[in-house]
Amino acid sequence: MTGQGSVAVAAGHQSRARASVGGAIVLCYRDEGDDQIVDIRAALVGHGGIKPDTWYRLGADGEFIEVSDDQE
Repeated sequence: MTGQGSVAVAAGHQSRARASVGGAIVLCYRDEGDDQIVDIRAALVGHGGIKPDTWYRLGADGEFIEVSDDQE
């Protein structure tokens, strides 16, 4: 997502999100077996180590994981 105040939401299995400065990301982690939501987190870009224009996934431990452009 781009633009001040934009929010990127990714709730699917192994989904990823990114946003620009002034934006936010919201990510879910889903159970590998039954695809139920295990954890959900949100973060402001530029806070807590979240970098602008960088892809993230949510790990099993509830932490944001930086992923490369070619990881899907």
